[in-house]
Amino acid sequence: MSASRISKLGATTTTKLVAPVISSNSIEARRRVLTVYKELQRLAPKFWFDYGLQDAPLSVFREVLKNQFTKNKHVQDIRVVDRMVEETKQHIVNIRYAFYNPDHVRNMLFRENVEPKSKDFLSNFFSGKQ
Repeated sequence: MSASRISKLGATTTTKLVAPVISSNSIEARRRVLTVYKELQRLAPKFWFDYGLQDAPLSVFREVLKNQFTKNKHVQDIRVVDRMVEETKQHIVNIRYAFYNPDHVRNMLFRENVEPKSKDFLSNFFSGKQ
């Protein structure tokens, strides 16, 4: 009898209403995303020059920054969007005060172009890394 009671209790679904962190609705969250995007695009020339990314033209660099935003366009949860916006603001502060090394910036922005390292022994052995 207790087992059936437990299964009935386990079958009920509960929903918890969670208050948004900063934005009260999706329109406000979108506005915050666009604001931080514009701020990053305004900072792009200084960012591009200070971190020695002149091997790519500034227009390509701006496109890479745009791609960093558009790869997360599927996110609908307002709390996640707020968290990502705050992370981006922190990155902007770190860029302004030059807390990052140029190699770290290059890895953050151009990570898609780097081949992933093989993790199995045979691949490392045949490539001469073991």
